[in-house]
Amino acid sequence: MASSGMNINRIAPWRFLLFFAVLIAAWTIAIGAGAVFSRGLLIGFDVAAIAFLASYAPTIRFDAKLDLVTELLTTRLEDLEHRIGDRNTGFVEGYMLSHATTETSIPEAPVVQLTPRGPRRVHHGED
Repeated sequence: MASSGMNINRIAPWRFLLFFAVLIAAWTIAIGAGAVFSRGLLIGFDVAAIAFLASYAPTIRFDAKLDLVTELLTTRLEDLEHRIGDRNTGFVEGYMLSHATTETSIPEAPVVQLTPRGPRRVHHGED
C-alpha cells in the first residue's frame, strides 16, 4: 500500500525537522519579547536543542535498560564461572612456572588425550 502523501523522512528525519521548527518558533517569540536579533537566535537554539535531546528520551531509557541487562548477564556468567571454573588452573600455572628452564620461560607440556565422560562414545572409522 503506497501512500499518496509525501514521506516526511525524505526531507529530513523528524527530529531535525522538530529542531528547526522549535528554533524558528522560539526565535520569533524571543524577538517578540524584546530580545535583540542575535540574542533571540541563541535563545531559540537553546530551546530547540533541549527539544531535540528530549525527543531522544525513549531511546536513552531503552539503552539504559539494555545496559542493565548486559551488566546482569555478565555478573551471572562471572559468578557461574567462579563456581564451576577449573580449580586446578592455579596449580598447573604454578607448577609450569616453577619448572621453567632458562631457555624458555614455560617448558613444553605433553599433550594428553582425554576420554569422553558419560554414555557418549567416540566412533572411529565407518560406523
